[in-house]
Amino acid sequence: MKNITATYKGLITGAAMIVLCLLAYFIWHIPFNTKEQLIVFPVYAAGIVWSLIVFNRNNKEDIKLKSYFQEGFKTFIVVTLLMVIYSFVYYKLDTSFIDSTIASNNAALVKEGNHMPAEIAENAKQMKSIFLPMVVGINLFKYLIIGVLITVITGGFLISQKKN
Repeated sequence: MKNITATYKGLITGAAMIVLCLLAYFIWHIPFNTKEQLIVFPVYAAGIVWSLIVFNRNNKEDIKLKSYFQEGFKTFIVVTLLMVIYSFVYYKLDTSFIDSTIASNNAALVKEGNHMPAEIAENAKQMKSIFLPMVVGINLFKYLIIGVLITVITGGFLISQKKN
């Protein structure tokens, strides 16, 4: 069997995560980025671990954490890119989350009682303009940080196993 590169493993993992997100949304009616949709993170972790285990198996010499990180990075950066694109498309097509967030914020401002209707409308307009870049940026950092953590922890574990 031909050895699959870490980049292709990232494509496979990212595609599996997107399919899982779509299944969760269309079949189980679980919106993207809710705590119930945390089911995609085990797939993310499995993809990175898969990449690192194969890398470990194919390299018999003493491997440094830097090499593991480089291999894991090739996987998780592709997954991160795919999930950021997915989140952008999702929020562009399904504006209900944006609308409900703005509506709940408007209700909170009205409840405070010290905001004018024009001020509330302007706040809603500003929220709508910054929401998409903000949520895409949050997803970007979330997937990058989780990818780094999984890579470093798995790489450290594999290094410790090789020394034994």
